Amino acid sequence: MKPIFAKSPPLGVRLFLAIVVSIAMILLDGRSSAMIQMRNAMETAVSGLYYFANTPRSVLDGVSNNFVDTNRLQLENSALKTQLREKSADLLLLDQLKVENQRLRLLLSSPLRQDEYKKVAEVLTAETDAYRQQVVINQGQADGAFVGQAVIDERGVVGQIISVGEKSSRVLLITDVTHAIPVQVLRNDVRGIANGTGNGSELLLDNLPRNVDVVKGDVLVTSGLGGRFPEGYPVAIVETVSNEGKNHFARVTARPLASFERLRYLLMLWPTADDLRKTESRSPQGVRDVVDERRKALSPLDRLKSGEKKKTEVKEEAGAEQPTEELPENPATQPEEESGINHSTEEGKE
Repeated sequence: MKPIFAKSPPLGVRLFLAIVVSIAMILLDGRSSAMIQMRNAMETAVSGLYYFANTPRSVLDGVSNNFVDTNRLQLENSALKTQLREKSADLLLLDQLKVENQRLRLLLSSPLRQDEYKKVAEVLTAETDAYRQQVVINQGQADGAFVGQAVIDERGVVGQIISVGEKSSRVLLITDVTHAIPVQVLRNDVRGIANGTGNGSELLLDNLPRNVDVVKGDVLVTSGLGGRFPEGYPVAIVETVSNEGKNHFARVTARPLASFERLRYLLMLWPTADDLRKTESRSPQGVRDVVDERRKALSPLDRLKSGEKKKTEVKEEAGAEQPTEELPENPATQPEEESGINHSTEEGKE
């Protein structure tokens, strides 16, 4: 009797098909943008679930805020007024410092960096484990977010956006094992690369010289290299510096300043015109054209050297031509001079 349902393929065949499909998807992801578009579409489709899962917390927050005691609100109001007065006094001093800074920069002919445009984003969900350090925020393509955008909090750099949906985006944290950020020491501008370790409280700087001037307590800030993160934002504080004799390089570990365990509100940064001009890239043909122009063009020093060389060559040619011109005109001059000298010597003897 023939069975109603067909027998499923063997387990080995299914495993082989799964491996083939996985390899095909990996190759397709590395050579085309179809997988990126599919990933963005999936982010847009799943963003509704993030909002749905975050709804109970929002509702509870709203209900709890409605039942807050009036006395507590009055105390908070008075405390906020006191802080507002203090901050206003600080802002007055800050305005004076800004004016002084502008004057000093003008004296030093140093470009003044304008403030970046920032936007607040809220964390919808977090995925933090040893192999993945990512969060999802409630700002997407409709809000102007883009892949590679820098994200910070009130303490330091948090990470960068790696995928964008219509109303949500996924942020890769700087502590992820696949993330690296160019940094420099605030004290002496020593540069390095801070790599994530999968641990939310540790960053690693390796491949540094053994005699590098980095000590415990140094503040690491973004260097601006690569154009992804704006320059000057704090990243981490150096915890340990290892210069063991068996290693050819120093090993530096740092503690991130951002509070990854309590991420709630983040700031998205948009690059300024100065940053866009620094990160503007040329095509390979454009690079070759610039190199050819620089090879053909001479610097003022080279032109001066070439002019002096030409002058010396002209003088040498003129000096070489003078005896050849005098000999054919009067070849008997030298014998006459010799005879005159002989006569004078004879007369002196007599």
